[in-house]
Amino acid sequence: MNSWVKIMGNHWQRTVRLLTLENVLMLCLVIVVMQHYAKIHWSWVVVGWLVLVIVGLSMLELGFVWFQQHERQKTIDRMEAKLRQMSSRQFPPHILLPQSDPLYSLSQAVNQLESFQRSQTQRAQLQEKELMMIMRYLPVGVMVIDHHRQVQLSNPALAELLQQAINTVAHVYTKDIQLYALTKLIEDTIATQQNQRATITLKPAPNTQVVEATTVYIQSSRARFQIVLMLYDITEVYMIEQMQDDFVSNASHELKTPITAIAGFTETLLSGAKDDPETLTQFLHIIADESQRLIDLIQDVLSLSRIRAQVPSKGTQQPVKLATVVGQELTLLQQSIDQHQLTIDNQISSTLTVPGDLQKLTPVIKNLLSNAIKYNRPRGRVTITAVTETDQWLLRVQDTGIGISAEDQQRIFERFYRASASRSQQEVSGTGLGLSIVKELVSAMHGHIQVTSQRGVGTTMTVSLPVQSKKTAKD
Repeated sequence: MNSWVKIMGNHWQRTVRLLTLENVLMLCLVIVVMQHYAKIHWSWVVVGWLVLVIVGLSMLELGFVWFQQHERQKTIDRMEAKLRQMSSRQFPPHILLPQSDPLYSLSQAVNQLESFQRSQTQRAQLQEKELMMIMRYLPVGVMVIDHHRQVQLSNPALAELLQQAINTVAHVYTKDIQLYALTKLIEDTIATQQNQRATITLKPAPNTQVVEATTVYIQSSRARFQIVLMLYDITEVYMIEQMQDDFVSNASHELKTPITAIAGFTETLLSGAKDDPETLTQFLHIIADESQRLIDLIQDVLSLSRIRAQVPSKGTQQPVKLATVVGQELTLLQQSIDQHQLTIDNQISSTLTVPGDLQKLTPVIKNLLSNAIKYNRPRGRVTITAVTETDQWLLRVQDTGIGISAEDQQRIFERFYRASASRSQQEVSGTGLGLSIVKELVSAMHGHIQVTSQRGVGTTMTVSLPVQSKKTAKD
């Protein structure tokens, strides 16, 4: 625009010179014509009048031309101001000129440029809003880092994963990311200019949190680049994989132990120990016990599989006399109760009737009572209570046994998990699947189970079940 103003200034100077020359030539032409028809008597007065006429005509023409140039300059200034406003994303009204104006085409071009820039700006703002909306609700943590290692963009999911508020003003990424594994991943991306991927543990046990971290290297120019860091929470997948690995390992061990014992004692008998009646009887009892342990283990595994595969059926809810079911299970466990010299305090009223699925409720009661007996101390106590509330009823089985540590309480419902430090130090034999079966059955009945325990004091298992099943309520 400055060059345009300079060009217009030079044009104005040429116009003044041309107008002056034009007036002089016209006057000379008039004098020649007049001199041809009548002789002019020259004097200083005549010359003065001629000069005055020339100056007057020049002034009139110059005034007219100046007015035109002034109006044109005002239009140019408007265009210049409009272009400056457009550069700062401000959009003033269009410049309207008549088609006869010399600057009409230029004004139309400026107006079209403004319309195009306005539409592009609106589109960019809309896309930015859409991007920010997507980023806000994206479950994947995202951070954009520029070539100065400054954080340019991040979303709430990343702040939640890092457990730290992230400033929206550009800052060095190390203020937010202080975990060595993550910073190394970012620096490796910068050094190699290649995308990176790694599985990183943000929090160790017991509150384990694992993410899959991915970096994308984007080269915008020779000296400029951006790195997009994405954190995907795979804690649940990781825990499932760990549980699967533990399940395979524990199942293999639990199956191997009785099979090895049966094979070992059988081989010993075949080697000649069968000829000793006392040894034969002892070994056969051991083989029978290990065989029963193997059968119990297989039955428990099959029970878990059936529970997972079972499709809930309508009409399974029925009135259940809870005291009767508990009494029946206590009768079956009487031998174990006598062996531990336990006191059973069944506080459930004989008139209490609760809605439930008897097929699922019976194994729950059986396993809870069995654990309360097996893990109790000699001459201990088992207390069974039940209460009804507005929308649920509660069953509590409390014992005075060895108790469960706070760390173990988070995992006792996992398959094959034992609270004991090692299998060689187990105080009670079992398959390690009882509480897993209880949890699966309680979940299938749309209920919850809670454990409260203290080492050396005892354990309380609380099962809460709805008065009316969710499926029945919907039907």
